[in-house]
Amino acid sequence: YSCMMPVSSAEKKHITTLEGLASAEGKLHLVQQSFLDEQAAQCGYCLNGMVITAVGLLNTSVQLDDNGIKKGMQRVLCRCGSQARVMRAIKRAVADRKK
Repeated sequence: YSCMMPVSSAEKKHITTLEGLASAEGKLHLVQQSFLDEQAAQCGYCLNGMVITAVGLLNTSVQLDDNGIKKGMQRVLCRCGSQARVMRAIKRAVADRKK
């Protein structure tokens, strides 16, 4: 959504970028690790948007079944065909979060 939001709408808001997801010790966020484990990145063009959007999904009350994940990720366009791996990565993150 960053291209559709004026900069002024972010004033005094907390913004987390991809670089801010890992812990201070360098441990990757659950979603980042899941994307690595599932080899969900192909070209890397949409990767940041995919990861940040997936983290946002995990922080909502949306039911994260196939339909909920697809609906939540529909604004992030991937032309490489890695959608199946992205789905697996998000499902893995959801499952690992419950452990």
